[in-house]
Amino acid sequence: MPRERYLLNRDWHFHLGEVENAIKTDHGVIYSTAKAGACQGIPQADYDVSQWQKVDLPHDWSIHTPFDKENVADWGYKSRGKGWYRRSFLLPKEAKDKKLVLGFEGVSTRCIVYLNGTEIFHNTSGYTPFEMDITDIVYFENVPNTLAVFVDATIWEGWWYEGAGIYRSVWLEMMHPVHIDRDSVFLNPKEQEDGSFAVAIEAEIENATSEVQRGKLQCYLTSPNGQKELVWETEKQSFDPDQTKVTGSFLKKEPLLWDVKHPNVYEVEMILLLEGAKEEEIIDSVQTVCGFRTITFDAKKGFFLNHKPVKLFGTCNHQDFGGIGVAVPSNLWEYRIEKLKAMGSNAYRCAHGMPADELIEACDRMGMLVLDENRNFSTSVEAIGQLETLVKRHRNHPSVILYSIFNEEPLEGTLQGMRMAKKMRRTILRLDPGRFVTGAMHGGMLEEENAAIAIDVAGVNYQLPIYDAFHEKNPAMPMIATETTSTFSIRGCYEKDDSKNLLASYDDSPADWGNTVRDTWKAIMERDFVAGGFMWTGFDYLGEPTPHVWPSVSSFFGLLDLCGFEKDGFYLAKAIFEKEPVCHVLPHWNHKGKEGSPIRVMSHTNCEEAELFVNGESFGRKNVDLFKQCEWIVPYQPGQIRLDGYRDGKVVSSDIQMTTGECKDIRLSSWKKNILENGEYAAVIIIEAIDASGLVVPDCNLMTEITVEGGKLLGSCNGDPNCHEPFDGKVRSIFHGKCMAVVRPNRGVNELKVMVRAELTEQRNGLFSDVQDHCEKPIDSFLKKSLILPVVSAKEAKELSTVQEMALTHWKLSPVSEERPDVLQKTESFDMNSWQDIYVNKESGSPKVLENAKGKYVIYQQEVQIPKEINGHFPELYLYGIWGECEVYINEEKRTEFAYEWAVPHTIKLEPKDCKRTDIRILVKSINDFGAGLNSTVTLR
Repeated sequence: MPRERYLLNRDWHFHLGEVENAIKTDHGVIYSTAKAGACQGIPQADYDVSQWQKVDLPHDWSIHTPFDKENVADWGYKSRGKGWYRRSFLLPKEAKDKKLVLGFEGVSTRCIVYLNGTEIFHNTSGYTPFEMDITDIVYFENVPNTLAVFVDATIWEGWWYEGAGIYRSVWLEMMHPVHIDRDSVFLNPKEQEDGSFAVAIEAEIENATSEVQRGKLQCYLTSPNGQKELVWETEKQSFDPDQTKVTGSFLKKEPLLWDVKHPNVYEVEMILLLEGAKEEEIIDSVQTVCGFRTITFDAKKGFFLNHKPVKLFGTCNHQDFGGIGVAVPSNLWEYRIEKLKAMGSNAYRCAHGMPADELIEACDRMGMLVLDENRNFSTSVEAIGQLETLVKRHRNHPSVILYSIFNEEPLEGTLQGMRMAKKMRRTILRLDPGRFVTGAMHGGMLEEENAAIAIDVAGVNYQLPIYDAFHEKNPAMPMIATETTSTFSIRGCYEKDDSKNLLASYDDSPADWGNTVRDTWKAIMERDFVAGGFMWTGFDYLGEPTPHVWPSVSSFFGLLDLCGFEKDGFYLAKAIFEKEPVCHVLPHWNHKGKEGSPIRVMSHTNCEEAELFVNGESFGRKNVDLFKQCEWIVPYQPGQIRLDGYRDGKVVSSDIQMTTGECKDIRLSSWKKNILENGEYAAVIIIEAIDASGLVVPDCNLMTEITVEGGKLLGSCNGDPNCHEPFDGKVRSIFHGKCMAVVRPNRGVNELKVMVRAELTEQRNGLFSDVQDHCEKPIDSFLKKSLILPVVSAKEAKELSTVQEMALTHWKLSPVSEERPDVLQKTESFDMNSWQDIYVNKESGSPKVLENAKGKYVIYQQEVQIPKEINGHFPELYLYGIWGECEVYINEEKRTEFAYEWAVPHTIKLEPKDCKRTDIRILVKSINDFGAGLNSTVTLR
């Protein structure tokens, strides 16, 4: 049977903060805790987590903490700290014959992973996935495995909001001992002179047995139109214990090419068959993707995709999503890419760390080129391992064209930085020779020894004047603007007011180190040798509130706000990026109280000429300079403004801003018409304040209350960088006419209902600081609206369900005694040998010490923390199988006695006073020669 992957995302217990674990320090304790499986406290199955919070993954605890001025601005004034996660799971009996791998896609930031009381892994990067072989230490059948994770998020890697916790999926993979190393599968297509592609293949076979195995590999390719073909097959060969590398190639004629407008992705399946297995039985299979396309960076002409020049119109983006932090449901990456594509963007920089695989997959499907970025600039063993993970995970994806190995590093302009860059580049090209390496430089580019000259494509952050100087000094070196613009704006804001942390949207407020959108792209577009640029940023992000700090909690850089709602800069970029006519006029036309006052009106258009009309009266037709645009100063009067764009003297595009009425209703809409129910997807619900004509009221700021039936409200947001409302609460203010909710359907439902009520009286102005007081006020008049989304059943990933019973598997067993022993006897702390450590489970039971020992005695002893509840009930002690004459003592008190000739189940009632560290002792006397004692699992249930 091929490998199977199970998610471990549901039903975790979570505790915020460290947990005191008082441990005695006598010899016996020190000796016993120095052993495998003996990590004390939370990693042990008997540690009581019943009162902890229950959470599902992905989980970001930081996003749920309140904004606090005393916290760090870079983290959005959210707290981070430390936390514990714990979960149990059962493995079927057939898993005994498999190799078992446990994987974490992302934990922020540092963590220690424990399994069954053993510390099994340390991870230090919040961006890099990691996995571990757990084959040797798991339990099977009815014995639960206890997985515990300690997360230390006081450590940071970046200067932005990084979240905290297990914020991506956790999975367990079950595979044959002889199997394909999943991340070793690599397809490297190279175009031939006749237009066909020669595809080099690599894969490694892991043989976890002690014997040589024989078998063969097959590779199947499925085209975008669904045609599947066997493209490569090896002869039968030997696979030595450990690893065997297999290489080969095939020729693909006339493939469908991948590009940004026609993202043709081929599915790849690598199959392993072993000699001696049933005919045609698949022992293992691995799925990946492949795309046929060529990429070139030319030092004079820039970037070429499939031999055609393509300017990279890119954005930089962090990974947090409005209202939910970094715990992003997998389908919401598609939402973000869709927004950027609508702007005309064709490239995405993952700033500044390895992104979720789902983002790369979305870029493949949707035609978005990717600059894939490494987090840590280092050549340590650990850092090189992180870099290798990034490359191996993403090297088959056609969207990825560049790897970035650093961002704005102090060593970038030094000999040390140059040497580090060379080594990291060699590491990448050893694993993936078909792509290019860059690094984002913010200085040192003209030094004789610097990192830029050690890589393939020189990356420039800002520094527009350096373009020509570097090119003149290094004429054979391709160049790209890895980070540009950094211009500030707030959606729907057209007056700058530093006292209120307000920034206008006229593209004239760049950071001291940055440039306007227009100046940036003028510099890039005038230079063919600059392959393109990545604007800072596509979306606003939590943290790094620049240029203002408190009460601002998020950035102002985005062309879209935290919700993905378009700012005016979105249309300015679209006008630059798109060839089709684009026409946008700003500001909105609601300026009550300013009648007769001058209003600044600006065009965002790629037309040759633009003409502004105010209530039908022309205020002038002007020639358009794409990088200057047109402006008019007009007296405000309610009504409408219209911008007409001309090409060849004809109107080809228009945009209108109208004065709206007061808010009379709210409108709910969904990004998708229905939502797939697979446990991982979420819906984006857009909430708009509209007037009687259905127009969005752009200056409306109402309070709303959001409730959900058939699902869960994951979070809400409004795009206001100065808003302090809790992201996970029901109350959310509409900001400048809009806000957003992210909801997830429950399993098994057919529809998801979102209900919103809005208070007609506006209560907030910029920062609404007292949400709780507002919620307690009586509301006399509401607008109410609901939206019902069909929920479509979809294939779910397999889950290993959590286990509520607590298995007591580790016992102490006394020596066999001819006479009745003292049940409550104590052993010296240094006596490690009189009593035996034993493991009791369903299959083995306890050691057969009482076979042929009629009339003899033993004592079973264990200390356990009795939880207050298990699965909502007061626990009981359940012995799946016990026989003989038995007496049970709990904390030196005899609770019960019974006798069985054969092993049978037995339940022992517990009492509230037992909910502490409890000493359990079972005295067993053999009453026949067949045996006696525990012969199966003991649980608290």
